[in-house]
Amino acid sequence: MATSRARAARVKAGINKKIVRQRHRSGNVVEIPVATITGAKAGPTFALIAGMHAGEYAGVLACQKLIQTIDPAKLSGRLIVIPVFSTKAFMWRNMQLSPVDQREVHYYLPGNPEGSYTEFQVDVLWSVIKSANYVIDMHAGEFAQALMPWVPVPMVGPREVQEASKAIAEGFRVEYLELRRSVDRIPRLAAFLSERGIANVWAEIGKNGLPIPEHVSMQYDGAVAAMQTFGMLPGRPPRLPHKWIGSRRYQATADRSGVWYSAVKEGDIVKEGQLLGHLRDYFGEVLQTYTAPFRGIVLYYWSSPAINHRRRPHGYSWHSGLVSLASLAEDESGEDSQGIPSPRRGEGGRRPDEGAGEGRRR
Repeated sequence: MATSRARAARVKAGINKKIVRQRHRSGNVVEIPVATITGAKAGPTFALIAGMHAGEYAGVLACQKLIQTIDPAKLSGRLIVIPVFSTKAFMWRNMQLSPVDQREVHYYLPGNPEGSYTEFQVDVLWSVIKSANYVIDMHAGEFAQALMPWVPVPMVGPREVQEASKAIAEGFRVEYLELRRSVDRIPRLAAFLSERGIANVWAEIGKNGLPIPEHVSMQYDGAVAAMQTFGMLPGRPPRLPHKWIGSRRYQATADRSGVWYSAVKEGDIVKEGQLLGHLRDYFGEVLQTYTAPFRGIVLYYWSSPAINHRRRPHGYSWHSGLVSLASLAEDESGEDSQGIPSPRRGEGGRRPDEGAGEGRRR
């Protein structure tokens, strides 16, 4: 990785904690807590982000634990930890969207600080993490979303960045990984980072806004394994066997409001034609029936019965979602499920300064 950033880590080892505060033109203030742990030895810079969405708590608690437990004397390089990125949404318990402008922050890129509050917020985030070689963006299932643990990898940008991103994912203690190649299905921030030479993943671990200890541990252990992979912490990173999500996706989305009865749970393997659930009216009469268009795995489903299809701020249909289904790589003939080889410990990609990507979350 870039030697200039490795040299920058050769300062006094220790930890610095601060709240980054900047005021948007609307008068609303962005506040981002940032802990920077500087290691005793030179090395790359790793950034961890959690709390992008209000109810995704496993990553928040994992980041707090990392701040409390990473020993600067054992760290090579620098670790930037943002335990709660969207502090307003977090404190207001505002599910998925910004309480200021009702936008989904994962859909926006840095570069327009004079735009909406959310665009300004992402620009402030970029000012904090732009020196990173590697990023893990920790996500989970929101308050109304039961989600199975898996880690998607943005397969865009330089090949060595893709390799390093895949290596980050391989250290997570999850059953499934996903190599996401279609640009329109990659969150815009993830593609933006990859195209700028910053290897990254977004880890989907946690469900229903619950701080489940096992999910916190999985996020924590995945971050430690990633730092071990690139020589920032001592120890050999775990490499557990993984299964692979395929390339097909289907999301059942309501085109009317109603009461949702799911017939499946997260992690279920369903057959083509299998019932996914019913949408009913207030009296329990079936309005619509949803079935699986192909054999696949349920990544997540909306566990809240209340479905309001009219709530689509800025065209965003998350609140109309019912079930998200993905194919399995094992069912796709000719699919190279494991993609490209991963770098050995201590190897990774470099950061060119050109290009940009776009995409969408999940």
